[in-house]
Amino acid sequence: MTRKTKDRIKALVFVIVLALGWKYPYLAYCLFVNVAVGLVGALRHGGRHGCGNFCPRGAFYSLLPDTGRKVPTKLLSRKTSLFVMVAMVAGLYLWMRPSTVRGWGFLFYAMIAITTTVGLVGWLVFNRWFWCSVCPMGKIYKTIRPERTAIRVADTCVKCGLCSRVCPFGFTPPKDTQDGLFRNPDCIQCRRCIDRCPRHTLTMEDGL
Repeated sequence: MTRKTKDRIKALVFVIVLALGWKYPYLAYCLFVNVAVGLVGALRHGGRHGCGNFCPRGAFYSLLPDTGRKVPTKLLSRKTSLFVMVAMVAGLYLWMRPSTVRGWGFLFYAMIAITTTVGLVGWLVFNRWFWCSVCPMGKIYKTIRPERTAIRVADTCVKCGLCSRVCPFGFTPPKDTQDGLFRNPDCIQCRRCIDRCPRHTLTMEDGL
């Protein structure tokens, strides 16, 4: 099964939750499954592995048309996105005052709907990976075993720049290596750079 097919399946699941969650708020509890998968990915593979390989929302955004613009690296800052998320949850709680499982489901659905809208606006202004760059959970994942997040760059790399073009954040592994390894805690390990490399000079290191 190709990456595109997998992304379509994950995106379909996300769209179903988004479309029906207002009527069936219990669906919104699936966000905890997504968080759990992200944590497992971080513990096993390091950092944001779950973001680039399992996140349904990320898969949804990956299927949107590419604007060709890059997300400003300053948006990868941790403090801003975590502050915004805490403020949003607190605001929704004070507004809805949920006291039942269904009520909390509505709150979680509101979070999903609001953040998805923010991500779509960010796509129009910047590019489709805007939400991935500001995602608070991504900021948490990247602090977990970040030393395991590494892409090995072979000496045969000709620095053509194609990897940078497909990277969600515009990273260029060959330009920022140490001992032949590119390490960046914001790398979501989506392997798009590896798949795009015409000389097969990039490989994902696992089990470091």
